[in-house]
Amino acid sequence: MPELEVGGVSLHYQRLGRPEGETVVMLHGMLVDNLSSLYLTLAPVLVGDMDVVLYDQRGHGRSARPATGYGVEQSVADLEALLAGLGISGPVHLLGNSYGALVAIETALARPGLVASLTLIEAHFAVDGWGDHVAHDLELAGFGLSESDVQDWLGDFGGRKLNRLARKVEALIKETSMIEDLRVARALPPAALRGLDLPTLALYGEHSDAIDRARDLEALLPRCELDLFADCAHSVLFEATRTVRGVVADWYRRLARGETIVPATHRVEVGEAEGEGAMHQEHVDFYKAELERRMGAAMGRTALRIEARPGAGRPS
Repeated sequence: MPELEVGGVSLHYQRLGRPEGETVVMLHGMLVDNLSSLYLTLAPVLVGDMDVVLYDQRGHGRSARPATGYGVEQSVADLEALLAGLGISGPVHLLGNSYGALVAIETALARPGLVASLTLIEAHFAVDGWGDHVAHDLELAGFGLSESDVQDWLGDFGGRKLNRLARKVEALIKETSMIEDLRVARALPPAALRGLDLPTLALYGEHSDAIDRARDLEALLPRCELDLFADCAHSVLFEATRTVRGVVADWYRRLARGETIVPATHRVEVGEAEGEGAMHQEHVDFYKAELERRMGAAMGRTALRIEARPGAGRPS
């Protein structure tokens, strides 16, 4: 299991493919994700031609889980240090999924000479209120894991792998500074994106809860191709893996040929048995609404218990 010490934190990484090829670095999403999601989906279609680097971000997968350092700036610093430790000076292609796409964007802005292109799958990036929004979602996820019916379901049907993942997620939420680090994330000015003149491929499900960010990228990035996947939601990488593989492989072939990238938007039809994004998003929305209701009720019960204590609510 190859590891590299980065700023006092051990990061697990994998390096595949052709060392003499151009380098693509794959960045996974937050919380329930790790490098395996890209190792098993997109890495196989690129290893024949490219040098492929994947790593578990701090606190995820087999990397160490320090108590602090989960802000966006630290994620960018971790990536830069990892590349330096591997002797990769760039320029590199960055491919990120969800939060990993945010790290890719921020790295391209912080170190423009380091980045050759961006492939952004369901990219989140910080707009006004994003920090509070993502912090709330993390708090909601932590609350959900403590609910008795969720615990019962994990015990009955989750199996060891899912139960182990749930424990890691709970530890990340409750035993690190992740929530507070992300709560204070600075908003990304539109002017910064307008100045990001790189070949960019953005992939989103047409029912994604991040579709507004897709439209932002479409409007602001000078050389952005936006692909909207039919009947997919935020998990487009898993809902339409075969189709995403084809699109990504073709994208890197086009870059290798030196093709000029101009702004364009396409609707991508997915393969048979792929998709179901509308139904998926309905389930996610229902689950979040139910957790919101339960958390509100729990907070209300806590407030009532405090008011019921002798002396509670009386002026001092």
